[in-house]
Amino acid sequence: MAKRDPRDEHRGKDRIRNLVILVVLVFSVLIGRLFYLQHVKHEYYSQYAEENQLHRERIVAPRGLIKDRNGTPLVDNVPSFDIVLPWRNKGAIRDVVSDLCVYLPLDSARIFLRFDAWAKKNVGAPFPVIQDANKFVISFVRENVDLFPQLRVEKRATRRYRFGEFAAHLLGYVGEASDEFLTENRNRGYYPGDMVGKTGIESVCEDYLKGEDGQRVVAVNASGTVLGDLPHLSRPPKPGSDVVLTIDAGAQDLLEKLVAPWGAGAAVVMDVHDGAVRAAVSLPQFDPNSFARGIPQAEWDRLYGAKEKPLFNRFLRATYPPGSTLKVVSVYTILANRLVDPREALVYCTGAHRFGNRVFKCWKPEGHGYMNLYGGLVQSCDSYFFEVGEVMNVDDLADAARAFGLGEPTGVDLSNEARGLVPDRSYYNRRYGKGKWTQGLVLNNIIGQGEYLATVLQMCRVAAAVANGGRLVQPHVIESIEGEEAGVLTTKNIRNFGPRTLDFVRRAMLGVIQDRHGTARSGKIAGFKTAGKTGTAQNPHGEDHSWFIGYAPADDPQIAVSIVVENAGHGSAVASPISRDFYLSYFDLIPPDSVVTQQTVGVRSSTGREDR
Repeated sequence: MAKRDPRDEHRGKDRIRNLVILVVLVFSVLIGRLFYLQHVKHEYYSQYAEENQLHRERIVAPRGLIKDRNGTPLVDNVPSFDIVLPWRNKGAIRDVVSDLCVYLPLDSARIFLRFDAWAKKNVGAPFPVIQDANKFVISFVRENVDLFPQLRVEKRATRRYRFGEFAAHLLGYVGEASDEFLTENRNRGYYPGDMVGKTGIESVCEDYLKGEDGQRVVAVNASGTVLGDLPHLSRPPKPGSDVVLTIDAGAQDLLEKLVAPWGAGAAVVMDVHDGAVRAAVSLPQFDPNSFARGIPQAEWDRLYGAKEKPLFNRFLRATYPPGSTLKVVSVYTILANRLVDPREALVYCTGAHRFGNRVFKCWKPEGHGYMNLYGGLVQSCDSYFFEVGEVMNVDDLADAARAFGLGEPTGVDLSNEARGLVPDRSYYNRRYGKGKWTQGLVLNNIIGQGEYLATVLQMCRVAAAVANGGRLVQPHVIESIEGEEAGVLTTKNIRNFGPRTLDFVRRAMLGVIQDRHGTARSGKIAGFKTAGKTGTAQNPHGEDHSWFIGYAPADDPQIAVSIVVENAGHGSAVASPISRDFYLSYFDLIPPDSVVTQQTVGVRSSTGREDR
C-alpha cells in the first residue's frame, strides 16, 4: 500500500478550512442582511407592505354654500358619480376600457386621450373612466363586479347654481385649478383636477368655501380589488364655510327681469346707510353651471367671443360717461365754491351756448328759457351748466368728484373693480401738453361728458351719499362668513356738504321726478315720493346710454339705485321707468307680478323730442 503524501493531507485541510470560512461568511452576510431588513429597515418595509394592502383615497371636501341675506341658498352642491379605475400603467387602462366597450357605448379613443392628459397631472390617482355616470352605468358596474373587479363608483360633490344665470357675475363660477394656481398654492391642499373659484364670490371667498379634505382607507388584494373600508384609519371631510350675502334674492330677480328686455346694461341697489348691496345686475349673463362640470371648448369659445360680452361684469368693471347724472356733483361743486347765487336766473337758454368759436348745444333744441340752478338740475338744462363751466376751475370739479368717490375703487368686497376716470389739470397737461387745452373741456365735463368715466356702483354711492346726509359709505356684498367675524366698514363725510347744500341738492333731485318739468317724471309714483337724476351718455359706438340714479322714499331714504341701459337712448325713456317699476314691487306698492316693463317710452316735450 502506497504511503499518503503529507502535502495532500495538508491541502485537504486547507480546503476544508476555506469552505468553513466561506460558509461562515455567507451565513454572516445572510444574518446581517436579515438583521438589516428586520430591524434597521423594519419601519420602512412595514409601511411598504401596508401600502400594498391599503389604499388611501382623498375625499374632496364639499364647498360651503352661498346664501342671500334671508338664508335662501343660491349656490350649493349636488352629488354626481364617476366610474373610476386605479391604474399602474396605460396598458391596464387599455385592457379594462376595451372590455368595457363591449358592454357599454363608450368612445374608447376619447377616453384614452383624456387619460393621457389626466396621467400627466394625477400620478397615482384613480382615473375617472366615465364621468357623471347615469343610473344605468352605475347599476351595470355594481352588478358586474366579477367582470370588472377594479372598477368602482365614486361619489363627488358638484357645484350647482340653483337658479342658472341668476346673479351670475356676482356669484362667479368654479373651474379646474390652473398649473399656475397649483404652483402658487402648492402647500395649501390643492391637487390637479380640483375645482376652485375663478370669479365673483366663488373666487373672493375661496379660502372659506374650500373646506378641509378627508381620507378614505380601504384594503385591497394583489389585483387591486377593494376588500373593504377601514373606518378607524379614515377621516371625514370638513365642508367649507357658508357665505351669507347682503343680496336680496327677490330684489335681484326683479331688477334682472326689468333690465333684461333691453339687452345689455347694469344696475345696483344699495342700502343708503351702510352700503349693503341688495341687488347687483350685469346683463347679458351666462350659466355658471356650464363651468362647474367642465365647460366644453366650443361653449367657451362662444361665450368668450360673443359680441355682447356675457362674461364681462358690467356693474363692477364697465365704465361709462355718467352723462347728466354727474350734474348732482356739479351742483355740489357750484354751491361749495359759491360760483353763483342759486336763486338767480343765470341764463336764458335758447338751446345753444356759444363759447369762443364753438357752439355747445343743449339737449332741448328750442331751449328752456330763463334758468336758475334749481331749474338747471330739474330740467337738466345743459346751457345753464355751460355758463357756469366758463368760470369753473377744472380741479374744483375733479376734487368734488373724488369727494364723492369717483376716480377710485369703491372698496367693495369683490376683485378687479374698475377705477373710472376723473380728469384734472395734470391729466390734461399730460394728454395735450401744458397750455395746449382750453376751458371748453370743462364745459363738457360739467355735464358728465368728455373724459369722465364712472361705474354703476360708483354712481349708486353718489346717490346714497345725498340720501344719507353726506356720508360716503363702503359698498359690500358679503354679510357674514360662517365662523368669521364681520369686517370693519369705512365711511367718511363729504367735505363742505353742509345742511344748505344738502337740502338744495335733495330738493332738486326730488323735483327731477315730482316737478311737472322734471326729466324723470316718467318715474313718478302717485302717493310715493322718490328722488333722482336722469342722464344720457354719448356713445361713440352706437346709440346713447340711458342713465338713472336716485333713492327712495324721498322723505325717509332706505335704498339708492343706479341703472344704465346700453344703447337705449334718453334716461327718461328707459332707465327712469325701470326704477319706478322696481320701487313699485320692492316697497309692496303693487303685487310683483303686476309690474309691467317697457310701457313708458319717454316723456316728450312740446317739440316731440324726449326729455333727458
